[in-house]
Amino acid sequence: MDAQRPTDAAAASGESPATLTQQLVQLNQIARERVGPDAAPATHGPAQPHQERLQETLKRLENAGKRRAERTRNEGVACETADSAISASDTPAKRHRNGHSNQTLVSTASDALETIARQRGLEQTAMCATSEYPTTLTRLPLFPPVTRETAIEMFKRGWVKLQSSWDGGGVYRSGPALNIYDEDTLLGLMVLRSRRLMGPADHMPTAVRRLDTEDTTPTDERVQVDIVVFTISQLETAIHGYTPRKGWGGRELARRRESIEDLYGLQLRFDKVRDGSRYQRVKISLFDIPEFSKERDACYYVQFDPLVSRWLENYHTFISLSLRRKLSDLGKALHRFLASQRSNSVYRIDAITLYEAIGAQDRVWKLNQNARKQLTIMQQERFITSFRIDGTGRSTPFVLHIVFPRKS
Repeated sequence: MDAQRPTDAAAASGESPATLTQQLVQLNQIARERVGPDAAPATHGPAQPHQERLQETLKRLENAGKRRAERTRNEGVACETADSAISASDTPAKRHRNGHSNQTLVSTASDALETIARQRGLEQTAMCATSEYPTTLTRLPLFPPVTRETAIEMFKRGWVKLQSSWDGGGVYRSGPALNIYDEDTLLGLMVLRSRRLMGPADHMPTAVRRLDTEDTTPTDERVQVDIVVFTISQLETAIHGYTPRKGWGGRELARRRESIEDLYGLQLRFDKVRDGSRYQRVKISLFDIPEFSKERDACYYVQFDPLVSRWLENYHTFISLSLRRKLSDLGKALHRFLASQRSNSVYRIDAITLYEAIGAQDRVWKLNQNARKQLTIMQQERFITSFRIDGTGRSTPFVLHIVFPRKS
């Protein structure tokens, strides 16, 4: 994480939260107007910096990216975000009809957002996110390795209590049916996090408010949120680790947009909350997003909930995306769960308990058969040292034994 960037308290404009939200809703439109070939000088007020400042920002971001990539290569730091950036530099940037790349569009929108944050007097910290993932989510069947149709049957309308023997249990979810595809979307968003904001809840670009009360007025409580500005094609590249020569197709981008909307509709409620007692029995969404677009490859702003941001900073598990890309849906779910258990040199768990924890739906013998194939890949990739599944499922239960590599 880079050094904290100073805020410009003197630039605070005193705008109301409603005005700020309206600016964010128009962020995508503003950015596209700014990068158009016939764009005029900035005339939209303080939310847009001058063209000269935009060029300086783009140059600074380019130089910072080069330094980070060089440092990553020299020191061998496992920063998958930097690796993805290096790979992306070898692929021609996808062009919009106006002749400008996605990178320019995102940089313009991000620069406008930075100005908004300064106007609100928020502390800003640049980030180089790797593959952090909230540990709490690794042990919940939020994203089962099943088809969309099966997920719909599992998560019917209303609040559903999730099977969980960890963190005190008592976790409930409501909202659209989700599966591993949606977890890929969430991981991609977390990898793309670029900045952390700290300040009053009602000063955030999207005001932070509780979902369990009819009072929608934001509080003046100080919170910390992680944010990301991106296009759908950039998210797709972060998930898959490459960009096709001809770019991502319309169907792929449309499906990913739908996944973002489904994730946005998910709500969670905890009887007990790790590292966030004030959120006990309070409904939360994983993130907020002020605008949805039907454009093929629109620019989006995502702001993670303060509790999720806290988990990502203090209570996280690292998920290797390069290994995850080699696994099936069942393998991804197993890998995500086991990644949170690597503090143990040897780990043992009843197989049925494990399958319930990840939401796997099939006959146990078939799940065991598929799990062995996926665990073999994890062993070949040195995520685990060895494994075995004992038992008959009749007189003795199936038990999975895992040996993790020794810590250096």
